[in-house]
Amino acid sequence: MYEREITVPSRSSRPSGSSRPSGSPRPSGSPRPSGGRRRRRRRGPAGLLLALALCAAVGVFLFKNPAPAQAQNGDGRDAPSAGAPDNSAGAPDNSAGAPDNSSGGADEAGDDGGLLSAVKPEEPVPSNGVTPPEAPQEGPDRDDWRLILVNPWNFLPEDYELTLKQLDNGHAVDERCYPDLQEMMDACRADGLSPMICSSYRTQEKQEYLYQNKINRLVAQGYSQEDAVAAAGTVVAVPGTSEHQLGLALDIVDVNNQNLDESQESTAVQQWLMAHSWEYGFILRYPNDKSEITGIIYEPWHYRYVGREAAEEIYSQGVCLEEYLGETEG
Repeated sequence: MYEREITVPSRSSRPSGSSRPSGSPRPSGSPRPSGGRRRRRRRGPAGLLLALALCAAVGVFLFKNPAPAQAQNGDGRDAPSAGAPDNSAGAPDNSAGAPDNSSGGADEAGDDGGLLSAVKPEEPVPSNGVTPPEAPQEGPDRDDWRLILVNPWNFLPEDYELTLKQLDNGHAVDERCYPDLQEMMDACRADGLSPMICSSYRTQEKQEYLYQNKINRLVAQGYSQEDAVAAAGTVVAVPGTSEHQLGLALDIVDVNNQNLDESQESTAVQQWLMAHSWEYGFILRYPNDKSEITGIIYEPWHYRYVGREAAEEIYSQGVCLEEYLGETEG
């Protein structure tokens, strides 16, 4: 059974002095008439405000605490909710080794609505047990001033220029190799030895004088002119083919033995230089077993500057400069 709403006229519509209708509320303290029907009481402004405040509080609570949306993984499966235990940290990560099948096509979008596209990692190329060949290493730089080849088959470049650094006793070298030369000589002396430079840079005129002088002495010893010329070229380089004209070659001897012969190899200075000269960019230019390649006899006193990197490689490989540069044919 439902209540029937009773319309109550406003005060302005009642005639003055009219009596209260029989259905109006009775005065306080007066007895309720028997059998009278209860009329619904109108709510005042305070009740309306209270209801609005309650609705606002409920709205704020729902706004700040939204119901958790069910997340999904990239493969469409439901992800664990916030309240479920997270076992991902303890589980092994096999994603790197597992194939990535999430992208069914180049334009297929994932759960991001197409804003982000899945990037398929590059798969490793399966090994068939065959090691791919290494890329060929570049050879020596033939344009490097430190590696200019001068020998009986390669003359000094016509446009070759250098700036000399004057040493003691009238000697001189290319100023670019001087710092390493000085460091090497200081290190040798620091070990209690006495190295001495007996020959360094030579002009064309100086080389011509030495070469002709050697020919004359051989002829005096009984050589024919032709044989003397051929023999002289193996001891004193033909003018224009001497490394001394580069300013990068030096003859270094032990102060206690200044003879330019094979006795030099047994001196303490030569033993030290043969073992350590490469550390400063110098090499023993004419080794004992390379005369057929270099065209010059064994000279255990002649050192050539080639730079530290090349000197280390030449020393470790046990080759001469011609072999290092690939120039082994006259």
